[in-house]
Amino acid sequence: MSAFSTPIKYSFSNVWAVVILRSLDVFWACVIWRDYDITISSYTGLELRKPKPQLWARVLGWVLNHIQKDHCEGAIAADIERARDALTILGVEDEASKDGPP
Repeated sequence: MSAFSTPIKYSFSNVWAVVILRSLDVFWACVIWRDYDITISSYTGLELRKPKPQLWARVLGWVLNHIQKDHCEGAIAADIERARDALTILGVEDEASKDGPP
């Protein structure tokens, strides 16, 4: 189990500048990978989970994880939390949350 089974809630997570920066992060991830609502850090973390991650992920992951310990795993957990929050807002029951954290 990851050290980030429960995402860290920062007090500034809804400050407009942070929201805009996160949105730009998601936008560029969408442009690059043609997927939406997943951050570049999460894609990096998912690539690093593979037995032989690509060079770009090893380099970017090294940088991000040295800026903040376990940054990529934390980003994956935060993206999951954000998706669950969206399901709650939409009134959809999240089957995965019944089983507990990922």
